[in-house]
Amino acid sequence: MNEYELMVILHPRLTADETATALASIEAQITGQAGELLTTDVWGRRRLAYPINGSMDGTYVLFTLKMPAAGASPLEAWLVITDPVIRHLLIRGIILYQGRDRNDDDRDRDRDRDRDRDRDDRDDRYDRDDGRDHRDDRGERGDRAEMSDMDMPAAETSSPEAVAADE
Repeated sequence: MNEYELMVILHPRLTADETATALASIEAQITGQAGELLTTDVWGRRRLAYPINGSMDGTYVLFTLKMPAAGASPLEAWLVITDPVIRHLLIRGIILYQGRDRNDDDRDRDRDRDRDRDRDDRDDRYDRDDGRDHRDDRGERGDRAEMSDMDMPAAETSSPEAVAADE
């Protein structure tokens, strides 16, 4: 039996009773595939990153479960055709959030200090407010002249006259 995380986004127009019914049917499908539901975490209604089926919101639910590998494909196939589910993601392995490590704060502080030091070490750059043109080594560009048809490179043609002239 493998451990899985299943994230499901339910349609936002579902009532509380319809949401409970949808969750019960998902749980029944998991147990029907010889799976064991470990936790159900309802995150609630959240804004989507992009519209899905014309909806900008959805109800997020995270399931952690144990299930044989053979049950994953039928579960995903069922989730695709289930109307209340607008998106789902099934991932093998449970990723537990441990929180930030104490060393993470030290690394962040060191990274910020290094970045600030690098920014202060830019004395050789030009001051953009002094009004000078720092491209003095280039000449004046001037206006671009319009190319006439005579300046254009001749295109190869395969007209009958051109073929006859080549022969």
